[in-house]
Amino acid sequence: MGLRKNNLKAVPKPEEQKPLHERYPELNDDHDSQPPTIIKKEEGEGPWIVSYADLMTLLMGFFAMMYSMSKPDVAKLEQAKKANTERFGGHYEEPYKALENALKKTVKANGIEKQVQIESGYDGVIMTFTGTTFFESGDFHVKDEAVNIVSKLAATIKTQAKGYNIRIEGHTDSAPISHPIIASNWELSGIRAARIAQLFETQGFGKKQLTVTGWGETKPVVPNENTDGTPNLENRSKNRRVVIKVFKEQGEQ
Repeated sequence: MGLRKNNLKAVPKPEEQKPLHERYPELNDDHDSQPPTIIKKEEGEGPWIVSYADLMTLLMGFFAMMYSMSKPDVAKLEQAKKANTERFGGHYEEPYKALENALKKTVKANGIEKQVQIESGYDGVIMTFTGTTFFESGDFHVKDEAVNIVSKLAATIKTQAKGYNIRIEGHTDSAPISHPIIASNWELSGIRAARIAQLFETQGFGKKQLTVTGWGETKPVVPNENTDGTPNLENRSKNRRVVIKVFKEQGEQ
């Protein structure tokens, strides 16, 4: 009779059933009866991502501030607008062309088209009047006919470009001034520009819409003297001028 194999598993002794840290307390540094705490390190980007995010925030704020302080180039913006419009088969109309045509019609109706040059660009309409249109040579008193001219121009501007701004520039030639009150061409050009601005003010334009600049002889369109140094009278008459620019402030609709 053969022996039957015992299939029963060996029952561990009570000492073997205890946890490892209880059976061998000398393995614990602090001999604590509690099981050791296992800390699992989470996978992530690390602390550098916080500093990087702060840097990006600061840079964004810096460029936003710089953009708010800058003025966009109106000419470049309009050129891009024109190119995009024509690329898609549309018709681009210059922003100040209608005002230019209306002002040309006004000066022609008053018979002074030979005394003024009118042109428009991406940033406004510029009217350049010869010096004798508004003033006598060396004087700053506005001619009577000039008052009528300004009133007609003001009416056209208010109709076609209500709320627009006006900049008046006075220019002289290089001849020294001889006047009991005016000491320099700078003063003369500034006073002349201010007198024209006052006429626009009487026509209902606010002071904040008007800007006055006196350039004296510093911005000639042609040389005041010939190559031998003698005065060029024809050129000097061209340099004596009043420039009126009508434009819309950037950002206005």
